[in-house]
This record gives sequence, structure tokens and C-alpha cells, in this order.
Amino acid sequence: MKIIERKFYLDRLFSVKGTPDIKIITGIRRCGKSILLETFINKVKEHNPAANIVHINFNDVSFEPYREYHALNYFVEKQYVQNKENILCIDEIQNCKNFEIVINSLHSQNRWDIYITGSNAFLLSSDLATLFTGRVFPIEVYPFSFSEFCEYFEITDNKEGFRRYIKEGGFAGSYLYVGEDERSTYLKSVFSTLIIRDIVDKYKIRTPELLERITDYLID
Repeated sequence: MKIIERKFYLDRLFSVKGTPDIKIITGIRRCGKSILLETFINKVKEHNPAANIVHINFNDVSFEPYREYHALNYFVEKQYVQNKENILCIDEIQNCKNFEIVINSLHSQNRWDIYITGSNAFLLSSDLATLFTGRVFPIEVYPFSFSEFCEYFEITDNKEGFRRYIKEGGFAGSYLYVGEDERSTYLKSVFSTLIIRDIVDKYKIRTPELLERITDYLID
């Protein structure tokens, strides 16, 4: 899959690098949070190859043993290196139950530069103040903007680009599919996941059929 550098978000991350804030990358599913974090890590390595970067990706089954928060805390503590820049990056943090206990504990030690990603369903801005005792710096990531869409497809004609953008949208995952039906199927699956798995589960909605009707109406 082709990857473009999302400079706006990278600049925001680097603007708060090294601060005592807990940097929280949030956004809806499939908007590019994980790739943004990986790009940030690679950029940090370029600037400081000696940095001790601990990257935990809870989408990777090899990190499954650390989904228990005591185990996660123990693992991170063991990775700390004295007299180095210690950076902790945790992707899809919501997959560890009680993750906020670990993050708050590590943050209180003032030894780690902390970056985490998570779905909006679990890390809404209204929830951050209750989850974390330390200061947080949220970075809200969105699907591709029009300019990013044009950069991805190397489009120079704004009229043609806008016509395609309105039709194809900003979810880069759909660009891998050649056929319009396949792209539509992908987008429908993303939409279904957002509504059914995220909103219905988070707010314990008892009538998901009504929610689907409301979302269809709003989108129309």
C-alpha cells in the first residue's frame, strides 16, 4: 500500500515531543493512526538512533500476553534504559483492560515520553480527563483531506480531484480496491464496524436498528 507523509500530524507530534504530556492519537477506525505512529517512530530513529523506543502494538498477537495491565507495566519497566531518551509508544491501547492505571503510573515517574493511540470509541476527548491524572495532549486524526487525496493519487487538476474525492472519500484503505463495488463493500464494512462495534457497544444501545436508521437519514 502506498503511504504518504502526513506532515500536519507529524509536525504536531514533534511540537510536543519531550514534553511531560501524555500524547494521545485518536480518531475513527481506519483513519491511519497506526501508520502515523509508525512514521513518527521512524522519524525519531532518524534524528536520534540511540533513542530507546518501546513500541507495543496490540494488533500484533505477539503482544497478547501484555493485555493484562500488571503484565504490561512489568514489561515496560523492564525496557527502561538509564541515560537514554526513553520513548513509549502503545498502539490500540484500549485492548489492555485498565490501561489507564499503567499509563498514569508510568507518567508519574517522569521517565518516559509517552504516545498512545486508540479508537474514538474508547478515547473521546470528554473521557480523557477522567481516565488520566496527568496532563494530556490529544491529536485527533481524520481520514485523508482533499489535499492528501490529491497527493496520494498525484492529481494536479483540482476540479477532477474534487470530483473523485467526493465520490471515493478519504479512507485510504478503500484505494486498494480497483472496482467500485469492492470499494463500496469496504466502506460499508468500516461504517458497520463504527456503528455496531463502537457506538452500540460503548453506549449499550438497546435498539441498534433505530440507530442505523438515524445514521442513514443523517448521511442522506
